[in-house]
Amino acid sequence: MTTFRLRRQTSRSSRFAEVTVEVSPSSTPEVEVTTTVGVSAEHRREADLGTRWALRHNSPAVRVTVTDVVTTEVDTGTGDVYEATAHAVWQALGVEHSAPYVGFSDPLIVTSWLNDIAGRRLDAVAEARYWYEGRCEPDAASLLHAWLHFERAVPVGLHGRGDEFLLARKDPYLSYEMGDDGEVRVGPALPPDVLSRFVEAILTDGAVVTGSNGELTCTGLVLRLDAGDLAIGTLGDEWILAVGPMPAAVAPGWTVHPFARGTTR
Repeated sequence: MTTFRLRRQTSRSSRFAEVTVEVSPSSTPEVEVTTTVGVSAEHRREADLGTRWALRHNSPAVRVTVTDVVTTEVDTGTGDVYEATAHAVWQALGVEHSAPYVGFSDPLIVTSWLNDIAGRRLDAVAEARYWYEGRCEPDAASLLHAWLHFERAVPVGLHGRGDEFLLARKDPYLSYEMGDDGEVRVGPALPPDVLSRFVEAILTDGAVVTGSNGELTCTGLVLRLDAGDLAIGTLGDEWILAVGPMPAAVAPGWTVHPFARGTTR
């Protein structure tokens, strides 16, 4: 039996989740969430999906049982149980990562995150961009990752992988050089970058975008702010950044789910 406690406190926000798992040999991968007392259906879903994230790459066939989940009403936010569960499974398996990454793309979890931040101001946006010989391509062409800093909230990083759009509650990483291959610079979004236009705007509503193939995986977001609508996501390893109506070239590959504020609560 292994327990992992996720705990973080800053002047802006707090995070907490404690998850206990049992791992046993199995002929095929199995996941079960047995904890029921005081645990919401939303957190049970996060525990299930967090386990599956931890087992998705090069893990042995094991049976993982989530036996306990501890949260608090004030400090536990969307994605905290998900992340704590993944770390608990890795800890139980003895898996070590130099920089462990836990991102979520489940539409219901993403919707819950949208509900959490609806009505808040976007205080800042950070971007990671690829530079070569002192130059970078504009907007989506050089964008690698972005982080949204909403007021009173942990920064959320945006990461595209193929047609999957992942969110992770974590701070921006540092700039780094790649020798003759250029460098990655991380810093605030500045004009004329599209994302810089929405700094200080209030998020009024949002929607989750999934692919047209029917898979329930987030491929992007439509953020409705008082400064305008922003569509952001990934399509075939390419970033999509659009202000206003959905671009005609993207619309056939995206399905927008108009989840109303508060629908997952």
